[in-house]
Amino acid sequence: MPYEGQQASKRGHIDIVKNDDVKKFLSECSYLTQPGDQAAESIAALYQPAPKCYELPRLVVASDGSAYSEPIDKKFPSTQVGYVKTSFMAFDMGDYNGLVTPGSPFVDPYAAASLHNKARAVAFTLPGSNVRYKGLRVQDGFRRAVYEQLSDERTQIPRGGLSVKDMLYHLEGGQIAIEKCPSCGLECPHLFKKGEDESACSGCGATVYVTDSLRIHEQISDQGDNSSAITRFMNAVEHLQLVTLLKAMADNNLSTVSGAAIMVDGPLALFGQPARYHASIQAFYNGLFERCAAACLPPPVIMGLQKDGMVMEHARALSPHLENGTFCAISDKYRAEFINGIAPLTDNFGHETYYGQDFIYKTDSGRIFDVCLAYPFANKQNRKDFSGQKADPKNYDRWLARAFALIRHLEFDLYENSVVPVALAHRHASISLSPGGTLLDVLTKKHLS
Repeated sequence: MPYEGQQASKRGHIDIVKNDDVKKFLSECSYLTQPGDQAAESIAALYQPAPKCYELPRLVVASDGSAYSEPIDKKFPSTQVGYVKTSFMAFDMGDYNGLVTPGSPFVDPYAAASLHNKARAVAFTLPGSNVRYKGLRVQDGFRRAVYEQLSDERTQIPRGGLSVKDMLYHLEGGQIAIEKCPSCGLECPHLFKKGEDESACSGCGATVYVTDSLRIHEQISDQGDNSSAITRFMNAVEHLQLVTLLKAMADNNLSTVSGAAIMVDGPLALFGQPARYHASIQAFYNGLFERCAAACLPPPVIMGLQKDGMVMEHARALSPHLENGTFCAISDKYRAEFINGIAPLTDNFGHETYYGQDFIYKTDSGRIFDVCLAYPFANKQNRKDFSGQKADPKNYDRWLARAFALIRHLEFDLYENSVVPVALAHRHASISLSPGGTLLDVLTKKHLS
């Protein structure tokens, strides 16, 4: 391995090129499958014309999140404070369509500024390594900070209304159980219901919070790198804020939700310790779909758009061989054979994490997207059966054409394979390393005592 700043030699390859053992080894190798257009075209044959419609949602909500948790300086022990920012961009489709002045090819800058100003950003601050919050141990202080910030008005929709903490009860049927103390590990059930958000451990006396059910604190250490815990918090709170928003909207006016599209930056999935809530979110969305059906209303379009990852790498490589306006559901068999290259490790990919199904979609203009649509199922009771059902496009008849129509309408050229709402949400949520991260470090050192 090189030293920092050391460059590789421009002649380092010569010894390998002249090595007879290397030549002999390569001469004894052969392709498993001959590379060429034929293999790609055989995969492309699985793609079918994308369903089309010209009905667009009346309301579009996009979300994104960003986290910063670098050590504040190079002193030992390492000291971290985590900063998380989530952003929600909501606009009426009529306002978006009105950005271009009639008879002109140019965007109205005042209308664009008005649309841009409709974003709402929520900031969270969390103690990391070597930081005691309110005099508590590092992990206990982190638990308290999560509880306080998911309970206060910053996550309430509307202000004074439902908070993310309250939504946890709704997702779990009104009662949440934590089997052991998160501070000392004593096996003693703690039961929570709305209005009873805290409990005392009979062993160590530590306060147990209902938000401990997210289990993000399990990754927190006193002096280690806690960046992964901060990232897990960001991922969880973004998805939980969205379900809180949709519940508040549905309770106020179901037709508003029916005419909406929700776009998440990333897959519809929860990873790590908070993953248990993915099943509750799936059930909640399915209940919302059923409420709309009972009222003879179309269900909302809930989708995640992934910019990176193995599926997108595969999609980009395959894109030149795909016809415009085609799509394919990424079944577990497809994923194993063409993307992962190994046999499936489980009966159902994403069984513990995902609540949405991936589709690769190539638009009429030639852009490629990994679209993750919310499962139209309440649960995943039978792994093998569900593995087949989730990848059957017929089960998404109420969503596919509308989702693809929305992507075609909102795609733009500023970034590769991007859509306007997610790009705007990211602009509000992102925290730059410089000057953003540098100024956050200064802020932390100034106020940390």
